[in-house]
Amino acid sequence: MITDKGRISEFQLAILLLPTILATSILSAPSMTMHYAGHDMWLSPLWGSFIGLVVIGISLGIHRLYPDMTMLQTSMQILGWLPGKIFGLAYLFYLPHLTGLIIREYGEFIVNNALPRTPLFVVMGTMVIVCALNVRLGIEVVGRTSQIFVTIITALLLLTFLLLIKELKPQELLPVFEDGPLPSMLGSIPPAAWFSEYIVIAFLLPYVNRKRKLGKAMIGSLLFTTITMIVTNLVCLFLIGDLTDSFAFPMLIAARYITIADFLQHIEAVIIAVWIFGIFVKISVFLYIFSTTTAEWFGLNDYKPVVAPLSFLCLAYSYWVVSGHPDVAKLLSVSGNLYTLMFLFGFPSLLYGCALVRKLLKGGGG
Repeated sequence: MITDKGRISEFQLAILLLPTILATSILSAPSMTMHYAGHDMWLSPLWGSFIGLVVIGISLGIHRLYPDMTMLQTSMQILGWLPGKIFGLAYLFYLPHLTGLIIREYGEFIVNNALPRTPLFVVMGTMVIVCALNVRLGIEVVGRTSQIFVTIITALLLLTFLLLIKELKPQELLPVFEDGPLPSMLGSIPPAAWFSEYIVIAFLLPYVNRKRKLGKAMIGSLLFTTITMIVTNLVCLFLIGDLTDSFAFPMLIAARYITIADFLQHIEAVIIAVWIFGIFVKISVFLYIFSTTTAEWFGLNDYKPVVAPLSFLCLAYSYWVVSGHPDVAKLLSVSGNLYTLMFLFGFPSLLYGCALVRKLLKGGGG
């Protein structure tokens, strides 16, 4: 049952996916990839992007077999009513956990770097309220706001990268493959977890009205995301070098290097602005998916009545899942990334595998 009558184009979906992946990854990924990959950290997003490619293939494959069906409807068609409901229930437990973690990461970042005297609850609560209002207005509004904000985010990131060019030291790139390709592959686990978030395509495809160039739009989105993550890692490597993994948010540290004629300084405010714009879209997307999936699971005709209580639940989860910044770091570690990959890559892969087996059995029976 489709609980929202709004529709977006395949181009809007592709644009919406960019901040959904990049909002948190451009700040945290360089530190994590440097820890495992060393000077080969710039290659890690490239390896991780293959997970994104597979997830896109799974999402489009499921949609091709069961067009215009939501993820929950698809699981019930493939697995049966009760197993499908259990499959959906697993995501009803996971989505507030993931959304709560995103909210908490946003709050910790803003309080530690921009508003140290503002209570954490106020920082997170105001963002959740604005995102809830955005979600209640429907997928069309979420899509249009993402178009506006992605334009701003792209311009601000490009400005930051251009202003940092004279500070870069390309020699930090060497040696390449000092310990072979394995470290860069281990470093690809965190980016792979972010790329697995492309599974939101499977949840949002029923709300896409034009699908003629859907595959090209999704691949274009993946390429843009991959290139942005590689460039971000290169900038941090060329600027900070071996110290990259010493900082939780290396890109913020990199922006502090910018100073032009003693009058253009404190450019880190630009990175904070990028974070706020991006996180607004990311929270809105996951809150929308959580709200529509919950409404559908309970058989409701409209998702809007559940947006406010679920927003409060996600805010509560932001306190339950972690007690402080060290716990946020743990959930963004390898174990946390594997947990994310299990839900966003593992379970959908199993579902698609079951769908293919079901199709083969039907074909054999026919």
